[in-house]
Amino acid sequence: MKKKIIASLIVVIGIAIGGYMVADQKIVEVTNIESGFMISYDNYQDRLANSDLVVVAQLADDPVSVETTLNGLSDGYHLSKIKISKIIKGEIKGEINKKVIEIREPYFIREKGAMPGKEEVYYGDYTKMEKGKKYLLFLGWGEAWGQYGISSSQEGKFNLDGKDKNELKKYQENDKLLKLKNDIFKNKEMLELKE
Repeated sequence: MKKKIIASLIVVIGIAIGGYMVADQKIVEVTNIESGFMISYDNYQDRLANSDLVVVAQLADDPVSVETTLNGLSDGYHLSKIKISKIIKGEIKGEINKKVIEIREPYFIREKGAMPGKEEVYYGDYTKMEKGKKYLLFLGWGEAWGQYGISSSQEGKFNLDGKDKNELKKYQENDKLLKLKNDIFKNKEMLELKE
């Protein structure tokens, strides 16, 4: 009888641990946070002028989430490899004819502590790049990191093929972002990118 109770208890504990481990891998919460570091733009000329590198690119690999702390608070980013099909402004630092570079995307995934699941944290109205979709990216160089990052959150990434549903939703929610997007794509050089 004791053996059956112990065996049953082991099975119940095993199921509970297995359930927790599965639940702990799922994104259960999405959070958007504002940052005082983000500069906002009203038009294409200002957006272009304040970018170190402007490219047309696609996500080349699965991004890797990096969680850090800043002044004791949770912080982070995603390292994403992009395949560049066209450079509109600038030159890739230290590289000639390089087609794939690693950049920082302004979002990260963090653990929820003892609670099961993970939290996906986005800066501003940013939506992550999706594989197989083409983007216009406004990048800034970070001397401290030695790499490029998407500049000014969602104002630094624009889907060119109209297939990114999450980004389209952000335009419906944010009139200022939609106005900037429309101003960018009314320029002749940008209209050619969408064809």
